[in-house]
Amino acid sequence: MLSEPEQRVLHEIERTIVASDPGLASLLTTRRVSGTGRWAKIAHDAVFALSAMLGLFCLALGAIGSGMVALLFAAVVLEVRRARFPVSAAQSDDGQDAD
Repeated sequence: MLSEPEQRVLHEIERTIVASDPGLASLLTTRRVSGTGRWAKIAHDAVFALSAMLGLFCLALGAIGSGMVALLFAAVVLEVRRARFPVSAAQSDDGQDAD
């Protein structure tokens, strides 16, 4: 932990950076997805795709109950992914992911 005088100096430096170069300050404060987070997103996508395909396959074969359960699971995985990795305004404007 920083001492109180060191924290004040750090906050003053941060305010100076924000005042002099807001673009740099924005870049420095933007949260980047770590390598672990990137793999977690890929895993969520893979589980979603596999369960959705399994659900559709079951429905096509006439296994309505199993198909509905698999599609429900795919929907839950998609919602969990959206909750864990929200899309920021900058990402949605570009149409790109910050991976």
